[in-house]
Amino acid sequence: MTAIMLFVSCKNGIQDVQKETVKNVKTIHPVRIESTLTKTLPGVVKVSEEIKLGFKTAGQIANVYVKEGDYVREGSIIAELDKKDYLLQLEASRIQYNQLKSEVERMKKLHERNSISGNDYEKALAGLDALAVQVQANKNTIDYTVLRAPASGYVQAVNFVKSEMVNTGTAVVTLIDVSLVKVETELPASLFMRQGDFISYSCRTNLLPDKDIPLNFIGINKKSNSSQLYKMNFVPENNKSELAPGMNVEVIISINESHEDNSYTLPAKSIFSEKGKSYVWIVENNTAKQREVIIGSVDNAGRVIILSGISEKDEVVEAGIRVLEENDKVNIISKPSATNKGGLI
Repeated sequence: MTAIMLFVSCKNGIQDVQKETVKNVKTIHPVRIESTLTKTLPGVVKVSEEIKLGFKTAGQIANVYVKEGDYVREGSIIAELDKKDYLLQLEASRIQYNQLKSEVERMKKLHERNSISGNDYEKALAGLDALAVQVQANKNTIDYTVLRAPASGYVQAVNFVKSEMVNTGTAVVTLIDVSLVKVETELPASLFMRQGDFISYSCRTNLLPDKDIPLNFIGINKKSNSSQLYKMNFVPENNKSELAPGMNVEVIISINESHEDNSYTLPAKSIFSEKGKSYVWIVENNTAKQREVIIGSVDNAGRVIILSGISEKDEVVEAGIRVLEENDKVNIISKPSATNKGGLI
């Protein structure tokens, strides 16, 4: 009789130990879906302004003072035309003006004595004004024989040399203004169609590590090139951005994503199905609780989008879900043990 009682007592003790077994699990927190998506595209820094400099009058080049690669400051003389003929024209117009001026002064006295008609005197005044304009135009033409840099920059090309003839507007020198640069990238059609969702732009380069340079959007080509890419241009938000023509950069575009605020992602292995519904295990006070969730699609990283049922504060069982039952006591392990390689329970 005593032996039977001991056996029953031992059997009940084993059952109690089994009921109190604590199961080891790994947990994670749901990740809220960000409201913005970031796309990174290759880009290049280019000269914002390339200026082709030409004379405002025709003539023979007397001197070219720069060569390719030279840095010139705003206002510096780039080249000059031979101005001998223009000086003669100016002198001739001055002589005519001075002669007519003397005649007008004599006619004024005659007009005051009513010796000539008012109409004749007014015609003489008009002729004097016309000659004054001609003198000023000839002065301007002489000024046009001097070609100056409209901005500071580097000489990219010199197209003419001394003694060559040039026409009005012909590009004698090409100047690049390095004080202003632009950033150029190319968009695939999928992003081109989402322009309305673009939020902000920046770029970075390996030459300036850990530094994002804000950009301002200035335009995009409406027609793609042969590779079905659309050219997009930006300028640095700050003129002193340290970007230089020729640099390769990464252009970063932030895009608005229209997800609900209560959407999260979880690894697919943390979700299980029963009778056509989806569930996860939530740990509350070291106790496993089964909770129904509504799932959506899968993101680019292969994680399942959870539309409802959880929050970022929940501790969701990631490993060990197959051995759990409702209200099981669990122990959360932070990393795989030596005998549990790979984190498999």
